[in-house]
Amino acid sequence: MGKTRFMIAAIAAVLCTSGVASAETFIRIGSGLAGTYPIVGAKMAEIINENVEGVTATTVAGGTEANFALMSQGEIEIVLTYGFLTPRVQAGKGSLGVATPQARHLMTLYGAYFQPAASKDSGLTALADLEKGSYRIWGANATSIFYPMIASALEANGTSFDKVKAAGGTVDEIGYSDTAGAMQDGRLDVAFFAGPAPYSLLMQIENKPGFTLLGFDEAAGKAYRAALAGTRMRELPAGTYEGQTEAVMLPYLMNEAVISADVPEDIAYKITKALVENVDKFHELFKGAEEIQPATMRSLASVETHPGAVKYYEEAGIKADD
Repeated sequence: MGKTRFMIAAIAAVLCTSGVASAETFIRIGSGLAGTYPIVGAKMAEIINENVEGVTATTVAGGTEANFALMSQGEIEIVLTYGFLTPRVQAGKGSLGVATPQARHLMTLYGAYFQPAASKDSGLTALADLEKGSYRIWGANATSIFYPMIASALEANGTSFDKVKAAGGTVDEIGYSDTAGAMQDGRLDVAFFAGPAPYSLLMQIENKPGFTLLGFDEAAGKAYRAALAGTRMRELPAGTYEGQTEAVMLPYLMNEAVISADVPEDIAYKITKALVENVDKFHELFKGAEEIQPATMRSLASVETHPGAVKYYEEAGIKADD
C-alpha cells in the first residue's frame, strides 16, 4: 500500500511539473544577421521577458526568408522583415519557395534608406552606367532579403545582373556584413546598403575608399515603387555623409515585425501591449529608431494583422490605415 501511495505521489509530481513546463510560452524572434535587425530583436526579447509573465523570448540569427521558413515549420514565432517581402513569402513566391500562410502583421517599425554606393575610385555616378565598364558589384545571395531590392534597383535603372556580367563585370554574393570591408579592400566597386542614414556600415568607408551614393531619378523611383510594394522615395540631405555635397533621392523601405498566427491571441495581445507601452526603449538604439511610434504601428500593414494585436490596438485607440 505504501509503495502504491509513493507511485501515485510520484506520478502527481511529474504531472504537476509537466503542467508548469507547458504553461511557459517560448517566443523566438528571427532577427537577421547584420544591420539593425539583431539590435531591434534583442530589445524586443528584453522587453517581452521583463513585461510578459510566462513568456520567454529569445533571438534567432538567420536570413530573413530562412526565418520565414522556420516560422512555417513552427520553429520561429516573430520575424523582422521588410514589408514588401511578407506577402511574397506568405504566398510562397519568395526565393526559397516556402509558403508561410501563418504570417500576420504585428507592427510597423521604422524605415530604411536603400543606399547604393560606388567606390570613389570607380568613377560611377549612376546605376545605369554599370554597363559602361567592367565593375564588381555586390548582388547578395538569391535567398537574401537584399536580392529583390538590388535586382529591382538595377531594373528600375535600365540594367540587370546579366547586363553587368555581359559587360565584363562580376556579381559577388559575399555576406552583407562583409560588403564594407570588401569595398575598403578594393574587392567591390558597388555595394548596396539598407538602414538609417548616416548608416554605420557606410560610415566605415567614408574615408577609405570614399563613396558616391547612386541616386534615383523620377522614372527609376516610380519603377522601383511599382516593383516593391510599400516603398516610398525620400531625399537624403546633403552632408549626411562626409563628402556628400548634394541631396540624393533614394528608396525608403518600411520594416515590420511579423508574428505567427499560431501564437495564441492572449499572448499576441500581451506582447503587443508590452512593446507599445515600452516603445521609448527602442528610440536610443540607432538613428531612425525614433520612428517606431504607436500611432504608425498599424500603417502600411502588408498582410492581415494578428487578432491579438488588433485587440490591443483597438483598446489603445490606435487606428489602422483607411
